[in-house]
Amino acid sequence: MISRRILSLQGSRLVRSASLRSAEIRPGGSRSYPPKLFQLRSLSNQQQKQAAEEASKESAELVLTPGQKVVAGTRLTMYAGFAALAAVSAYFIGKELLPSRMSPNSVFDQATKKIREDPQVMRVFGNPIKVYGRDHGGHREGRRNFIEHKEYTSEEDGSQRTRIRFNLEGPNGKGFAFAEVSNDMPAGEFVYLLVQNKQGGRVITLIDNRSRMRMMKMAGSNEVGQKALSDLLDRKN
Repeated sequence: MISRRILSLQGSRLVRSASLRSAEIRPGGSRSYPPKLFQLRSLSNQQQKQAAEEASKESAELVLTPGQKVVAGTRLTMYAGFAALAAVSAYFIGKELLPSRMSPNSVFDQATKKIREDPQVMRVFGNPIKVYGRDHGGHREGRRNFIEHKEYTSEEDGSQRTRIRFNLEGPNGKGFAFAEVSNDMPAGEFVYLLVQNKQGGRVITLIDNRSRMRMMKMAGSNEVGQKALSDLLDRKN
């Protein structure tokens, strides 16, 4: 009896193991997988679908409608205009704060220094001498900061010129000052520097190199001729 029960238990175990093996192997040699592996595969497929959907949404967002293109173009144009305006403003601000020797303010400063040091000007107008720009008839100094000037190219020698005019005033009267510089001349030198008295129209010539520059042009590029002409003009003076 005991041996029969043992044989029946072994037989049932063999049947169960055979059934499990038959469930793992499908007809045609394909193997079946546990339910957990199916779940992992389904999750990976869902993640791939979600990634594909997000990529399609991003590509759709990159495509602009005609209205959005107009708005974007307007913004770019506006930004470019602001950048150009800032560059121009920086140029003029730098030009005012860091003037070159040919700038009207630099010529004004150099001419003012020579006028205040000239004995003849001090004798006519007195001392101290005040200088200022265009007179608008007001009493505020801010209105007199503008220096009348003209920047041009000389037809005689092709040099770049800066010509200015400003006012001067002393205890004995008022007058005008006229000055001009050339880029062919060293810094601190003038083509001319003149002062005119408003009362009688008398002109005081501080510097006048116009005749010298004409003669130097006639001498041409010959250094020997220019030196000889310069010596001759110095002897006459």
